[in-house]
Amino acid sequence: MIDNSAFVPYAFLEEHVKLSDFVENARDGSMVHETLVWQLASILFDDIQIPKGAEDDPVIVDRIRKDKLSRFWQSLVADAASNKVALARTREEKAINLLSGYKVADACAALIDGKDYHLASLVARIGVKESSKQDIKDQLRDWKKTHVLAEFSQPVRAIYELLAGNCCVCEGEKGPVEDRIESFTISTRFELDWRRSFGLRLWYGILKQDHIEEAITLFRDDLNNGMETAKPAAWYVEQNIPPLWTDERRDQREDLLWSLLKLSAFDNTDLDAIIAPEHSSLSPVDFRLSWQLGQALAHIGASDFGHRYALIADRLTISFAAQLTSEGSWLDAAFVLLHIQVEDARSVALQAHLGHNARYIGGEDSEVFKKLVTTYHIPEQWVWEAKALYQRSVVKDPRKEVEFLVKAGTFEEAHRTFRQEVAPKTIIEKDYDTLRTLLAGFKGQEDSIANWHLGGEIYQDFLDLLEAQKRGHPIEDDLIDRLLSGLPAVVQEARCPSFLETVAAETISGVVAKVVVSQGRTGKVCL
Repeated sequence: MIDNSAFVPYAFLEEHVKLSDFVENARDGSMVHETLVWQLASILFDDIQIPKGAEDDPVIVDRIRKDKLSRFWQSLVADAASNKVALARTREEKAINLLSGYKVADACAALIDGKDYHLASLVARIGVKESSKQDIKDQLRDWKKTHVLAEFSQPVRAIYELLAGNCCVCEGEKGPVEDRIESFTISTRFELDWRRSFGLRLWYGILKQDHIEEAITLFRDDLNNGMETAKPAAWYVEQNIPPLWTDERRDQREDLLWSLLKLSAFDNTDLDAIIAPEHSSLSPVDFRLSWQLGQALAHIGASDFGHRYALIADRLTISFAAQLTSEGSWLDAAFVLLHIQVEDARSVALQAHLGHNARYIGGEDSEVFKKLVTTYHIPEQWVWEAKALYQRSVVKDPRKEVEFLVKAGTFEEAHRTFRQEVAPKTIIEKDYDTLRTLLAGFKGQEDSIANWHLGGEIYQDFLDLLEAQKRGHPIEDDLIDRLLSGLPAVVQEARCPSFLETVAAETISGVVAKVVVSQGRTGKVCL
């Protein structure tokens, strides 16, 4: 939507727009990841449709949102989990990989196949009650003290730790060789990527009634403490796609999915990690997704970044517009610039953009002109000024420049070019029709132009003089007097007149002198 109530139009998303509206199916790596980004953003930030009668129950909203996230995350990790299940060497390893894909029933079936009925019965109730977690924690502590845990394999220990709500490090125990227990990180030991590692926190690290933020906090704290080794690297880093540029911080780029999770949970989330193109694109100058996501998140109020966000968002908007312009989509770039939040900056950027691309703007009936003025609500004056500037600096056509400046309503500037270049040339070439047409554009504006008496008025009087001569009408004394008094002022040295002005004044003076002589007047024309 474009607000054209002010002189400087401003574009923004309509109120009913949702993040889910940006979701599209895609195939290549970047677009697949982009689709996932919009899907996750929609789950985390779009309004939830609440069942009738439960509108005032915040618990219902949290539960619906968490269920949506759980289903999304299960589909997100499904392929990776299935691949690892096929490679598992033991039933317990198979069960862990199934749990990392939230396939609890299949994990129980794998344990039953391995004749571990007791563990299967425990896994069937994983993450249901806090009391069950505490019982397993107590059991693990007792086993560690009595050195029984040393008899368990690492996959079995990992399953018990998950039952206790621990999704990160399985701590060992020092002692004699026969009683020693090695420590290991679950994600490292079973080659879990960060998505499956986070899924463990979402499904088993917290209870079903807990908030999403608690799972995000668990994963963040484990990352910050160095306990979790499955870091959420950017998608192109994770897939080992060759870089298009030398990025010294390539290994520090975060997956945009993780950035969105943090944004939903923490107010102090790094804004640059959300909208910087380095985190979502193979190229640091591909601003499209970053700009779209930034605009959408700001629109729905996902987070209030205050004045700092306005500065960053406007810088991103200008960068994306420059990218589109370099790709040949300057008209789309003009629309993007309408989103600059600071009004003065938006005005300057739009007018500069029109000036740089004025060669592509046609006449009033062209599709480009109509789109700029009618669709984008850009002031018509700006468009004509841009076209005039192009005629002056590139085409070098002062006549067109005057025409466009008049249409822009910039009469003072139009008169300056008219008086110095266009009008004198028409006098020298005796192109009086063009002179008459151009003067008609100034009609009604004479009093607002400072030096009208030294330009437009003299040329209009000269045309009136010629017209009277042609028709044989008497020539008014006032007209002759204005020309006799005005012409010397036109060429006086203090004004530094152009060569064309001087020649034109001399030409007009010659005609006036003949008229004066023919009428028997006395006096002298002083040039």
